[in-house]
Amino acid sequence: MSVLVMVSHSLKTLRQSWPPYAGAAVALAGGIGLITLATNMLGALGTVTDGLDQQNRTQIDDLGSLFGIMAGISLFLALFVVSSTFGFVVATRRRELGLLRLLGATPRQVRTLLLGEAVAVAVVGTVAGCLLGTAVTMPVLRVLHLAGVTPVLLGMPSQGAGWAIAASCGVGVALVGAWRAGARAGRTQPVEALRDAVLERRRPTVVQGLVALTAVGALVTTAWFAPGMPLLFALLVGMFLPIVAVIGANAVGGLLYTELAAVAGAAVARRDPAAHLARDLARTSGRMTAAVAAPVVAIMAVAGSMVLAVGATADWSEGADRAALRSELVVEQTDHPERIQDVPGVEVSDVRRTATVGFWDGPTEVEVVDVAGAAATRSLQARQGSLADLHGRAIAVTASYVTDLGGRVGRTYRMRVGGRKVDVRLVAVVPDAPNLWADVIVPDDLPGIGKVARDTGTVFVRTDAGADVVGTARSIRDTGAQVSTAAEWVGTVSAEARATNTVVLWVMLGPAGVYAAIAAVNAVLIGMSQRRRQTATARLLGATPAQVRRTTLWETVFTGAGALLVGGAITGFTGWLVRQAVVRDVPDAPLTVPWQALSGITAACLVVLLAAAVAGAYALRGGEAPD
Repeated sequence: MSVLVMVSHSLKTLRQSWPPYAGAAVALAGGIGLITLATNMLGALGTVTDGLDQQNRTQIDDLGSLFGIMAGISLFLALFVVSSTFGFVVATRRRELGLLRLLGATPRQVRTLLLGEAVAVAVVGTVAGCLLGTAVTMPVLRVLHLAGVTPVLLGMPSQGAGWAIAASCGVGVALVGAWRAGARAGRTQPVEALRDAVLERRRPTVVQGLVALTAVGALVTTAWFAPGMPLLFALLVGMFLPIVAVIGANAVGGLLYTELAAVAGAAVARRDPAAHLARDLARTSGRMTAAVAAPVVAIMAVAGSMVLAVGATADWSEGADRAALRSELVVEQTDHPERIQDVPGVEVSDVRRTATVGFWDGPTEVEVVDVAGAAATRSLQARQGSLADLHGRAIAVTASYVTDLGGRVGRTYRMRVGGRKVDVRLVAVVPDAPNLWADVIVPDDLPGIGKVARDTGTVFVRTDAGADVVGTARSIRDTGAQVSTAAEWVGTVSAEARATNTVVLWVMLGPAGVYAAIAAVNAVLIGMSQRRRQTATARLLGATPAQVRRTTLWETVFTGAGALLVGGAITGFTGWLVRQAVVRDVPDAPLTVPWQALSGITAACLVVLLAAAVAGAYALRGGEAPD
């Protein structure tokens, strides 16, 4: 019976304490909206597979991993922000919970009270979040299509599965956050009801310390093994290590962020009394400081790390292409590629051809090569096995693909070529060069491949020794083809890849940035709602409204400076890690720092902090002296 009484009391207290819980509901709705959007985008990939050619189908399939990463980031941010928000809300009700304990409520009854409130908030937040995610799905899909990320406009998937996943995540996230906060609230002592002010604990608990030490251990171990880490593994680590680092930093956020905020405000505090007070508030109000800093650190670290990891991948691809490409000219958009060989000054004309075959896990795009021509123009060579055996019923694969395939040189596989089954033998493993050849390479004399092979319109041209390259290029242009030098072609391909990657990243991380802004503003508003008595006391002592607002602004600035420092350090570590793997694989790979994207992320974080500061100042606009 006592449980039913506490649940009924939960609804009553929720109506009375709705302002902080409104912030929790907004944070939850934003997180569920992110998860709904991510699941809808994954579901949309399966709505247009019929009628697509192999190239477009491959592009659609590749987006699945990107949208999956987006779903993971969305779930992480939702769990992270909502959990901290619920903890913050409970902390602001410490005196109320102490009063309940003074009246005889047991720790279990306090936990039941908070869980009942969390369920009510979860229902409202989940419904709003599902509707929000559904509403923004089609606009996001249109942006992806207009930007060229998707070859066709993806359709809206059925909402049943998406809403079920989002709703279960929403209720689960809310209950986890409330359970953690309730466990602490259950230990609230009755004497808390008699205290006017509560000094927040800054020293981490044993569990928080262990979490932080685990994260530090992961960073140190990664740094130790970085020089010998394969590129693919380094990229995977670079995607997930920032999350580990953020969790570790926030485990001790009540100490870390407050001390960094104090250091950031030291110089200004000597000159401005409002800044001095703001520095003291940021250092002593650990929960609010951590709640404001946490989403900024998360978006700075995760988004910045992904930008650097994707940029490093483009650097690696560009470096590998430049190192392997031996042809002086690259011809594109030619209707008669076979005629290029007859142009004066051309020594080798390597026509790029591809074909769709059935191999391993389904339809696969393969590269059809004349081995001698590809070796002369694209430096096609074997790391394992021998290209001399690449003829007839034989194949070669790239170094990364052989890892996925789980194969070895000499093993036989079944391939379907134009409806005919052909047993092929793996004879060589070649280096990765995404823009020069596919993951699977077959000889042009493979039985049946000539019937399904198709020209891509690209021809790699190597000129005669001593030939006039400019004159040869002019002669090729006279045939109606488009001609570029090798350096120009690699630069163009790399630039297109970087542009596409940038669009994908902004689409993936843009909603997360908006969510971070909502979370930071929520934290400030919840905190300021509990400072009205302090504000009124400051006014009684002679502080002007402008000084009170300036104090709030300075506090947010100091907190933001510490958050940006932590997020930037995590981002820099990830960039260094991935760069080590890139230069190990391709020593001459260019170093391209995506300053524009990093500046955009920093600007977004500054906007988040500005919004939080303005919200805090607005919340305190009516502070007056107490009676």
